[in-house]
Amino acid sequence: MADSLPNPILQGFRAVRRDPAVFLLEILWRWSFAAAAVLVLFCAVLLLVDRVHTDSLVRAVETRDPRMVGTSLLFTWLLLGIKAIVAVIAMPLMIALVWILFSAPMRRIIVRRLRPAAPGLASGDMFRLQTARAFASWFAYLLVIGAVVWAIHFATKGSRTDPVVFYSWAAPSIALIAVLWLALNWYLSVAAVFGREGQSFRDAFRHARQVVRRQRSDFAGTAFVFLLLRLLLLAIVLSICGLASGMAATAPEGYAALVLVLALTFFVVSDFFYVARMAAYLALAVASEQAGATRPANAPPQMTTSRP
Repeated sequence: MADSLPNPILQGFRAVRRDPAVFLLEILWRWSFAAAAVLVLFCAVLLLVDRVHTDSLVRAVETRDPRMVGTSLLFTWLLLGIKAIVAVIAMPLMIALVWILFSAPMRRIIVRRLRPAAPGLASGDMFRLQTARAFASWFAYLLVIGAVVWAIHFATKGSRTDPVVFYSWAAPSIALIAVLWLALNWYLSVAAVFGREGQSFRDAFRHARQVVRRQRSDFAGTAFVFLLLRLLLLAIVLSICGLASGMAATAPEGYAALVLVLALTFFVVSDFFYVARMAAYLALAVASEQAGATRPANAPPQMTTSRP
């Protein structure tokens, strides 16, 4: 694996460099989705929170006291009652639907540009696959909320709250949900990349599992390298924010602008890494298919014996 690992990663970066449009398309749909998600949240807040709650939140924010802001948010949440519960369930669902509308067509276009020789999934199958990803994320989100509520229930059974009981129930439950969701989401995302024209949703998922199984170590190494690059980038951004934190007292506007620029830079470079990783996965899949096609031709002839 050590000899073959750098090849797909370099091929991924070269593929994005040869066709920068895929990087621009990735930024376009991701940032458009982010803007639409913020708009959904803003509209939901306007529908749920009245003028009195809004004024109290604004006054709390103006004090720049985190405790005041947290207290104001808590009381607003308690006063909303059943509306808050409905919003917790409905708003992520709306955002998931918006994500499907943006991701399905753009992911199909990007995959076709990265792999022009083999057309990807049809529009309907890509839409169903991205719908499965969105609803899997939404369902995992509901399971995490349920795990937290269940842990609170067990931790508050007695006369006093026991944090040890809460964390002993919540931490392993959330970790298990996160691991299962990450595995399912990764395979679904890979299926969107490896799926071919004429394959159904199930065929694309099965095909992706077969490709990954043949080169499990190479896929794991490639994913780890891109994860490491993102973590290094995040560490650099957080270090710069920490070193310049003194500006928050002397020049808060300048510090806010610096944080905004660093955040946008992080998202742009992360999108570049994501497209390069997708191209690297495709390079691995092509190498696996070529190896499978040439292996029977290069196999040594079988020995035959004849009876006397």
